[in-house]
Amino acid sequence: MPHVRCRIVVRWCVVTTTFRTSWLAGLLGLLLGGGLERSLLPAQQVDFGREIKPILSDTCYQCHGPDAEQRQADLRLDLREGALATDREPAVIVPGAPGKSELWRRIHHPDPDEQMPPPSADRQLSEAQRKLLGRWIQEGAAWQNHWSFVMPGRPALPAASVWIRNPIDSFILNRIEEAGLEPSSPASRETLIRRLTLDLTGLPPTQRQLDGFLADESPQAYQRLVDRLLASPRYGERMAMQWLDAARYADTNGYQTDGIRYMWRWRDWVINALNRNQPFDQFTIEQLAGDLLPDPTPEQILATGFNRNHRANSEGGIVPEEFLVEYAVDRVNTTATIWLGLTMGCARCHSHKYDPISQREFYQVMAFFNNLPERGRVIKHGNSFPMMKSPTQQMVNRLAGLEEQIAAVEIQLQQHGEQIQESLRNWSANYEPRAGDDRSVDHGLAVRLDWDDLQNPWIAEPGEDPDKLSVPDGQSVVLAEGVQGRALQLSDGRFVEAGGMMGFAGDQPLTLTTWVHPFSVQTGTIMSMLNVKNDRATGFTWKLVDNHLHVKFGPRWLDDAIIFQTQDPLPVGQWSHLALLHDGSQLARGFQLYVNGELQELDVLLDLFTGSFTTAPTLKFGSGHDDANLDGLLDETRFYTRTLKPEEVRILATSESIQQIMEIPQADRTPGQQNKLYHLFMERYVAEPMKSFYQRQRKLERERDAQWSGVPTVMVMQESPQRRATFLLQRGQYDKPGEEVAAGIPAGLIGGKDRQVRTRLEFAHWLVDGTNPLTARVTVNRFWHLHFGRGLVRTLEDFGSQGDVPTHPQLLDWLASEFVERGWDVKALHRLIVTSATYQQSAVIDDQHLVADPANLLLARAPRLRLQAEMVRDQALATGGLLVNSIGGPSVKPYQPEGLWKEIASQVYVRDNAEKLYRRSVYTFWKRTVPPPMMMTFDAASRETCVLSRSRTNTPLQALTLLNDVTFVEAARALASQMMSQGVSGPRDRLDWGFRQLTARRATARELGILEKSFKRALARYQADEESAGKLVGFGEMEVPVGIDRVRLAAYTNVANLMMNLDEVVNRE
Repeated sequence: MPHVRCRIVVRWCVVTTTFRTSWLAGLLGLLLGGGLERSLLPAQQVDFGREIKPILSDTCYQCHGPDAEQRQADLRLDLREGALATDREPAVIVPGAPGKSELWRRIHHPDPDEQMPPPSADRQLSEAQRKLLGRWIQEGAAWQNHWSFVMPGRPALPAASVWIRNPIDSFILNRIEEAGLEPSSPASRETLIRRLTLDLTGLPPTQRQLDGFLADESPQAYQRLVDRLLASPRYGERMAMQWLDAARYADTNGYQTDGIRYMWRWRDWVINALNRNQPFDQFTIEQLAGDLLPDPTPEQILATGFNRNHRANSEGGIVPEEFLVEYAVDRVNTTATIWLGLTMGCARCHSHKYDPISQREFYQVMAFFNNLPERGRVIKHGNSFPMMKSPTQQMVNRLAGLEEQIAAVEIQLQQHGEQIQESLRNWSANYEPRAGDDRSVDHGLAVRLDWDDLQNPWIAEPGEDPDKLSVPDGQSVVLAEGVQGRALQLSDGRFVEAGGMMGFAGDQPLTLTTWVHPFSVQTGTIMSMLNVKNDRATGFTWKLVDNHLHVKFGPRWLDDAIIFQTQDPLPVGQWSHLALLHDGSQLARGFQLYVNGELQELDVLLDLFTGSFTTAPTLKFGSGHDDANLDGLLDETRFYTRTLKPEEVRILATSESIQQIMEIPQADRTPGQQNKLYHLFMERYVAEPMKSFYQRQRKLERERDAQWSGVPTVMVMQESPQRRATFLLQRGQYDKPGEEVAAGIPAGLIGGKDRQVRTRLEFAHWLVDGTNPLTARVTVNRFWHLHFGRGLVRTLEDFGSQGDVPTHPQLLDWLASEFVERGWDVKALHRLIVTSATYQQSAVIDDQHLVADPANLLLARAPRLRLQAEMVRDQALATGGLLVNSIGGPSVKPYQPEGLWKEIASQVYVRDNAEKLYRRSVYTFWKRTVPPPMMMTFDAASRETCVLSRSRTNTPLQALTLLNDVTFVEAARALASQMMSQGVSGPRDRLDWGFRQLTARRATARELGILEKSFKRALARYQADEESAGKLVGFGEMEVPVGIDRVRLAAYTNVANLMMNLDEVVNRE
């Protein structure tokens, strides 16, 4: 049968490749024989690690492995000293003598009571496995420790060859030649630039880049291409796609409520770290323990957001202690998977069945991650403590610029200091009052109530504006002498309601101030802002409890609120100034309470605010919900939409008017009185240029404060001041603690060495200090998988006994040692891989390779891989000219089908618009319970747990998405518009331009014929149905270019959409 190559077939119908049918019989024989990998090996002595240990692990370790609780007959077959013990009768294994070995006798025993494994066991030995065990014993039962727990050496390079371009090729070629094969020829230059650009940036090359590379005939052309792509800012975005999967990054908490969180600053840190090629060892240390470094920078603390990415529960009724355990377990599992390639979570409930990790050691590792001052129940919408403010670089620059300007103005004021003081003295001595002099601290003031304009007694008249003050029917409010002017007298159950004057959300900064004069020691409400429904109060109350100031703040008083009170009681029978400040953090530590300008010590009674609320606009003075009313006076109440500074609080706490202060001898004035005079003088009376300096200083400070209030937060790691004990949990249950354990690493991973690792920072250092046999291997294996679609060890997440053995163990060890010797240089490793002849091979398959190596384990050809979900979408946007290349920022919400959030999460998805629709997919908002549907269709991870390798499926739904999703139809229209704008003679040339835009190659004459025929059919259809043409080109927000022929645009859009769905386009060869 002749070779067939069909490059223009729409995907899902025919697999694009070069093939013959003669390989089928050979492939079936290999698969049915179960000897695919072994068939590629030359005849040689049985390899214990590759061939014997997997048999023992699968069929014996369950009862004769590391788990002491499940171990039978006191026999361990996972250790040499157990399997080859000479003091056991009968001997389990006698090297060189299968007939004298109890193992050999038992696996062949005809009696079911004696046979091993027992007939009831799930996994039985095949005849081939029995023969292999016998052969191994006959050859001397050579035993090696599990390959991944032995420090990698630096293997010598196999013999050189003309084909070899770097050391990687030596190892690959050696295996290819052992199998009697030859490597494939190099890929075409068009294929290479598309392959490399997609692999390193996640985007296709532009035609300009393609032309430049094809025109560069120098020997260094490919190397220059590699260097340019590694230096591209798109590189960090592409590499972050894998890391975000591993780090389980998302924009919501998960679980039922799945409220929003803000972790995008950590995501941006990852992209930046990858772009600046931060060494992987430092990349590791900062993410796992950056907060514990000596004098950590804000960026190093930000990096620790890695271990706050896990799911977190805000549901009512949960047991917080249970989820504290779940969060710590997730950190252990994620860290062990990424850096150790071990299924450490299998040791949570019992010792690991296959690997040397005891249950006790699992909890010792957990102790590294179990000392956060966190709560098991998190804030429903927003970030939960511990967290930090994390300004972007643009914000940092802006804030720094403002600080410089403020400092410059302060210097100018200091230079005029003597003049200001002299002027202040003269002004004080000759003061003449002006209206408004007693008004102060007005910035951010939303409401001020001084009661001076009310009649005494005051009764609300029927029909008065409901947004004004009111009292209950039939009641009146008596006014009394206040601090300044009149005050509300609230006694005998009286209270006042202020209508729609003020309302606030629980996550907003605010300051409430008032003067209060309690008549007696009492329990009564000073003020409240509440929504009351079904006898449940939401909002805040500020009251006296035995004259201690008591604040409740939150959605539910019993289990979802912040409650605190002052340690010292308020004095009776005198005026006191109160100021309640909240920074918007929704944490008890975010509140401050001042009495007469002095910060108070607080007793926190409840700090479990997890929900969100917006207060009712009805503010009550002297009354709350089911609380006693105040018996006393209130005066001068203020509400600010910002957090006041201490000096501003002290100004407000100064009760004397300016005129009264003036009458006090200067030497007898309090600091608060002097401060009040100074600020009034500087605001209204000082001469120029000092007045301008002062006004500019205040303006800049307000601008700085506003900038800082807009700085995003990010959840980070932090050690609790009080160490949280970690216990071995029986069966892994949070409420069944056993013995207390100290932090430590499994003995089996340190080769029996006596090494003390007690802190999270020491643990992070151990992972990358060169004495850990796993981290470098596991890491280079992931990078290999990125470029070849399969790791040298197929099981990226499992380098233990149940994981696959390496296809090229010497190459894996060489890469690991090279990675460490080069200072954990990630870009250098990528450069090494992509400049190898192995990487640059053609993906075209011939008969011999298919028969001998259908799974391409030998890498005698390049793999052909489907683009991952983000790259499918990004490629469509890029080729259509829609992609917005800005880096970083809050997550965006592009097109998705309506109603998904409502159906699954009872929330509404509000799509973004303008350029946010066309950002790279790495910035797409990721809701755990409803991940982006287009991404999930193309096998993206859900981000609920750590994922190192995505599944790969081919389904009709993927084709339907490419043909119908708004993103792809709009991108096809944008590509069609570009095709029409090309200064070429006719449809054929325009179609060829579009085909090259998508595939990086020219279409063949046959392919162009098919495309042109499709275009003419579409054109005829839309000429007969212009309404359908208008609907097609109306997809999406992008405006149709003025003056363009919409019918022809629809026809080109139809063909562009077809081309975007080609197998060649959504794969990279």
